[in-house]
Amino acid sequence: MISDAIKLFVEDARAVTIAQAAGLLNLTFKERGHEHPQPCPACGGDDRFSFNDTKNTWNCRGEGVGGRDAIGMAAHVLGFDVKTREGLLDACSAVLGRPIPEGGEGESDDERAARLERLEDQKRRNAEAAAKREAEQSDFREKERQKARGIYGAAASLVASSLPCGREYLRLRGCGVPDADWLRVSAEVTYWHGKDERGHAVALHTGPAMVAPFIDAGGDIIGCHITWIDLVRGPKFRPLLADPDTGEVLPTKKMRGTKKGGVIPLCGHPSARRWLGAEGIENTLALGRHERFRADTFYFAAGDLGNMAGPADPKSRFAHPSLTKPDKNGRERPVMVAGPVPRPQTAGEEPDAMVVPHHVDELVLLADGDSERVMTSAAMVRARARHAREGRRIPVAWPRPGTDWAAMLAGADDAFEGVS
Repeated sequence: MISDAIKLFVEDARAVTIAQAAGLLNLTFKERGHEHPQPCPACGGDDRFSFNDTKNTWNCRGEGVGGRDAIGMAAHVLGFDVKTREGLLDACSAVLGRPIPEGGEGESDDERAARLERLEDQKRRNAEAAAKREAEQSDFREKERQKARGIYGAAASLVASSLPCGREYLRLRGCGVPDADWLRVSAEVTYWHGKDERGHAVALHTGPAMVAPFIDAGGDIIGCHITWIDLVRGPKFRPLLADPDTGEVLPTKKMRGTKKGGVIPLCGHPSARRWLGAEGIENTLALGRHERFRADTFYFAAGDLGNMAGPADPKSRFAHPSLTKPDKNGRERPVMVAGPVPRPQTAGEEPDAMVVPHHVDELVLLADGDSERVMTSAAMVRARARHAREGRRIPVAWPRPGTDWAAMLAGADDAFEGVS
């Protein structure tokens, strides 16, 4: 039987915010902004892991996991299994910064009554705080969607615009330029990063950018994807941006609004029965160029691997065959990989990955060959399983190891060897 002391201990841990837990877990806070990308303590990389102290969320792109609670974040970072009692309590201890209680044995009747009252009070306050956070997050998401629509709406059609930078960027990256109006281009898009001493957003860079929409299953714009362009900085032809305080190199692609449940349309129409897509825009357009943008195909990008594959069922996690990391006691432990089985969704739950309509009978998924192979392979198997339907064919195409489709097909018309 679980003691009242343990129940209160867990409820106390549930009240801890992501930001509070991040400090106890020695995670890195950036000088500016609310998003804090960094190497994942569990699976490495450069910026696979991040937490947001405003949205109260955390995410690991490497393992395709994340959430909105500090306990889950601590379990991921420290390698605890919250499906076990021991792992759950260890994670609670980590976010509270205090030891696990022994169970409250020997309590007097008055102490027990006081503990139960505190437990119920903590549960009530947790529920109220969760409802408040959800309302604030819903409002924040809608404001972000409106900003994304504004950025996209202010840009001009890439294929028809007098601005050549978008078309030239795609050409230099080995991509085809689709004869479609989904992609847009703007001479000046601001890159916001951090806040000044008055709390105002800082414009770190303003320059030309390619802008693409995220659309949901109904075709509505729910977000946008921005790629800043610098035609003299090969091989990626994107500007070099760095945090002015730390010197850390910053990503030159950003997503605004909502991506989950949506895709980035690139060519064709979603009503097509054949869909083809990769994580990134450039890889899809490289294959589109090779295929000469088939009229029967809708070409799309997922934005990232997490949106393509969705989260994994925690029960399917497995140990990486070679990668290890030290645990809290300094002992080397295998890195745990998000498994090949999708996390089940309940009826009425918002989509946790891109949505592929039922009419699609062929879905070609493009893998990225320059990402960690085991984790990417598990995610691609998971994507295949998530989007499987009776009669639907889902081939997965891999480029040569160590490269991606855009780099592999740059300047080549015969490099594509098919899908498997």
